[in-house]
Amino acid sequence: MQHVIIGAGPAGVVAAESIRKFDKSSTVTLVSNESERPYSRLAIPRFLQGTIAEKDTYLRCGQDYFASQSIDVRRGCVVKVDSRNDSVNLADGTRLEYDRLLIATGCRPEKPAIPGKELPGVVNCWTLEDARKIVCNLGINSRLIVVGGGFIGFVIIDALARTGAHIDVIEKGNRILPHLMNDESSRLIQSWCDKKGIEVKTCVDIEAIERRSVTSGNAGSGSHLSVLLDNGDSLNADMVIFTTGTKINTKFLEGSEIAFDHGVLVDERLNTNMPNVFAAGDACQGLGFSTGGRRVQAVQLTASEHGRIAAANMCGFKARYSGSITMNVLDTLGLVSSSFGAWNGVEGGESVTYSLSGNYTYLNLQFSEDKLVGGSCIGNAECLQQLPRLIHAHTPLKEWKKRLMDDPCRLGEAYHALSQVNISNN
Repeated sequence: MQHVIIGAGPAGVVAAESIRKFDKSSTVTLVSNESERPYSRLAIPRFLQGTIAEKDTYLRCGQDYFASQSIDVRRGCVVKVDSRNDSVNLADGTRLEYDRLLIATGCRPEKPAIPGKELPGVVNCWTLEDARKIVCNLGINSRLIVVGGGFIGFVIIDALARTGAHIDVIEKGNRILPHLMNDESSRLIQSWCDKKGIEVKTCVDIEAIERRSVTSGNAGSGSHLSVLLDNGDSLNADMVIFTTGTKINTKFLEGSEIAFDHGVLVDERLNTNMPNVFAAGDACQGLGFSTGGRRVQAVQLTASEHGRIAAANMCGFKARYSGSITMNVLDTLGLVSSSFGAWNGVEGGESVTYSLSGNYTYLNLQFSEDKLVGGSCIGNAECLQQLPRLIHAHTPLKEWKKRLMDDPCRLGEAYHALSQVNISNN
């Protein structure tokens, strides 16, 4: 049996290891389009702030780890999948045949089409190579502009702010973190950013980026980037870092007959419309827990779970994936915010909010009938465990729904009481 896995992120690596555990004799080929050893994007922020070395970003230790597991890591870019002939074509002309194929290609960053986006110092922060460029150019009191106020942007903002850099954030929407927080909680986090010296500008976009020479008297001359905004203002920076969004890597599937929408469409076994082709990780549009529909869940924990389940099914076992809860947890210079499940509510549902802006505390709960289906929280560490567990349990709240509607701060009491009910029922 020949197993080919496209993509060397967490989903691909876990799948390769799992296949090897299930099957000692089949070939396992892991195709990576980067020159790096497989690494974790989750580790990049810590590398940026200098708390870990580059070697600590690698998903597995040891230069010879994959060879020791009889996993063949190939460097190359897949340009075509020929599903009729069960083969994969690489850009260098290599053709790999497969009996089972796993697509775990993840996403790629996108820069808006603006003048100056290719200038030195204008970068993405997605790959380890991107992170190296930033670290090499990061000086004491560097002036940075981060373009994009979404989840990825704020992960990078937190890391870079901890180095002492001065940061301006440009967000063309009317609020930050639109896929994580509602208007009220978003404003609370923006207020915290202002307090910490991070200047956030919303409802504004970039028209162009220029590099301008400057003269500093006896200090000599140099240059900086000048970012021209559509409101007429301009900002100077040493680096401009784009975090404005990603696009799933599916272009190579065009003409393959493998079905994809936003991501590669899969069933509960992570099987595509082709019986011997599977998908996992950020490239996979699979079952969502809250709605039952298909959605992309770009979370490393989900990617690893996808990898294990896809591998089991590729090896002939019957493994089912029940769906992912939307999970977002963010630390912004000490202020922890999170959202889970259907955090922005469901049709016909009810909600309750507790907010104390003076000490940056916020809790919102979303209900469908007498079940908790989503929620978001700022400044309460206990919610990080309680909210997702209550949502995932899908336990009827009964009298606890009214109690929580009257006082959402009783979430901890409800969690412990309902946990005991689940234990006794089992």
